[in-house]
Amino acid sequence: MDTTQLKRIPLFSNASDEELKKVAVFATAREVDEGTEVISEGSFSRELLAIEDGTAEVTRGGEKIADLGPGDIFGEAGMLDDDLRSASVTATSRLKLISMGHFEVKRLKKGAPGVYEEIEKLVEERS
Repeated sequence: MDTTQLKRIPLFSNASDEELKKVAVFATAREVDEGTEVISEGSFSRELLAIEDGTAEVTRGGEKIADLGPGDIFGEAGMLDDDLRSASVTATSRLKLISMGHFEVKRLKKGAPGVYEEIEKLVEERS
């Protein structure tokens, strides 16, 4: 993954170049089609996702609770404490995503502590 892709995501925008290089090793890019349920409410939290391009809808109990777009992060809530997903996210357009798995996010605590701290802050804000 290219560090310039990461820098466009607000979660990573203040990270040092050294931290971004470490994050880039763990991050992967993927695309999903419109209508794809990217994460499902009640499932295990296995990855943190950032929207590079496109839009998505967040639902809880079948009710829409938010719209997401470029730069938004989702899937972070269960990553740090191994909780189940609290909502579903469905692509409302073709999505370009940046993904990091559960174990890779945990490894950021040592390799890129500033980024890990930002993830912790995000989880706390959304709790």
